[in-house]
Amino acid sequence: MTLRKFYRLLATLGIMAVAIGLSNRFISDQPAAEVYPGKSIKIIVPFKPGGGSDRIARTVNAFTEAEFGRSFIFQYKPGGGGHLGVGYLSKSRPDGYMIATYNTPDLALGPLTGTGQYDLDDLSIIGQIAFDPNVFATLVNSPYADMTAFMADAKARPGKIRLGIAQPKGGTHLSTLAMLDQQNIDVSVVLFAGGSELATAVLGGQVDVGISGLTPFLGSMERVKFLATTGEARHPKIPNTKTMNELGIPMNSGIGRVFLAPSGIDSAKLERLRRGFRKIYATEAFKVEMRKIGNEPVWLDGEQVKANLAEFSESAARMIKKYGL
Repeated sequence: MTLRKFYRLLATLGIMAVAIGLSNRFISDQPAAEVYPGKSIKIIVPFKPGGGSDRIARTVNAFTEAEFGRSFIFQYKPGGGGHLGVGYLSKSRPDGYMIATYNTPDLALGPLTGTGQYDLDDLSIIGQIAFDPNVFATLVNSPYADMTAFMADAKARPGKIRLGIAQPKGGTHLSTLAMLDQQNIDVSVVLFAGGSELATAVLGGQVDVGISGLTPFLGSMERVKFLATTGEARHPKIPNTKTMNELGIPMNSGIGRVFLAPSGIDSAKLERLRRGFRKIYATEAFKVEMRKIGNEPVWLDGEQVKANLAEFSESAARMIKKYGL
């Protein structure tokens, strides 16, 4: 190698060293990419501690450290049937560190009835992690074999059959009215404050058939007959009872247990939450724990929940107007 080539090589190496040094300095001066979540996420439970929503959130929380690196920080904001807490979430910073749990279709009833200070567009739905279907129950010695027999009798004797429904103006009430309207059925509707009162009325013969969740009937299973369940699949606790859909009567009412974030959350963070919650749902140990507390794990992604709520809102608005609720 000539002396001139040697000096040229040194000059080239020097330029490369300077370039590498500047590049390293530029890289080191850039902020590190955020690893989300990176810190604990706060979760709003819009009811008092110890209720169904709290138990479900606590069950999910047993798996969040493995999935997200940290457990949730719980905040309780009861009031307004849960709408107060959801309204608080809707006005929170959409930074991915505040979420909430709530129920469908009540989530749609807040904006629809004015009881909630939020719109559905103010929320991003992470997904549904469990679903509690409704059941139609009657006394064990009832002449009805299933809901088709009940419907036939109701058509033959319009206005004479007593159908008990829990929670006036709630999701079950409005969904049941929509089903009766669609099937052109005229019954005498008797409303009860909650499932326990309804179950007592069914057992006491004060109504011919009642609709609510299954839980109020668990202590008296030997005294009741279930005519049908709602939802896409049969209830695992009463597997011989057909769904309304199987009987040719479309009805998917029930309580969906959902998780929410404020609208405007970064799409990558929302996707991370959805992926994490779905992974928790798919864990067999989680499903076992959910069934222990009486809830059936059923996953729906956020977009499907949103579509279902839009369909329910349209139907419920017609019933509210028609029946002056």
